[in-house]
Amino acid sequence: MHYLHTTLYVTDLDVSAAFLENWTGLKVTRSFALGDTRFVFLSGGEGETALELIQSPSHPAVHYDGLSLGFAVTDLDGERERAEAAGLNPSPIREPAPGVRFCFLSGPDGLTVQLMQKG
Repeated sequence: MHYLHTTLYVTDLDVSAAFLENWTGLKVTRSFALGDTRFVFLSGGEGETALELIQSPSHPAVHYDGLSLGFAVTDLDGERERAEAAGLNPSPIREPAPGVRFCFLSGPDGLTVQLMQKG
């Protein structure tokens, strides 16, 4: 068995896809529409698990309270400064154990991205 993708409904597909491309390194690999429902798949590369975003009239309001997507970064301080300059109001950097540091960014629909640096 191979983990293919995770699906998230969003209220604005373009805004959500742009946020994820800008802050996670994921790239749109395909997009299409079926009627008035739009789909976008993002991934880190060929064969990697994808994130599927769907904008649909059947889900006019969504909110991801408590859902967090985690991504490794090499320069947490720099990424946090970039997020702050972009007006995202990132959380303070936390260090729960030696060599593990992270902060959170709040995205569209309450989606949270965790940026983590180890080492």
